[in-house]
Amino acid sequence: MTRLLFTEYIEKQLKNAVYTYDKSVSQWSAWIDGTPGVYAQAPTIEEARADLASLLEEFTLLAVREGQKIRGFPFSKMRHAKTA
Repeated sequence: MTRLLFTEYIEKQLKNAVYTYDKSVSQWSAWIDGTPGVYAQAPTIEEARADLASLLEEFTLLAVREGQKIRGFPFSKMRHAKTA
């Protein structure tokens, strides 16, 4: 259940992604407004989306680990269990 909700959150955020093509470098850029540091650049839009998804997952997991509130994330109150 948790994995499904996490996947749904990532997919929902990706629907809000902004994509632009820069002819001068022949690259697609992708980002999600309101999600600082989550930016991808790749030769195809598919690669840019895949990179963006990966970065968004890492950003989200790190934020949860640090106890930060994430806009729209269903587990904002989760706490990371510290290990020795």
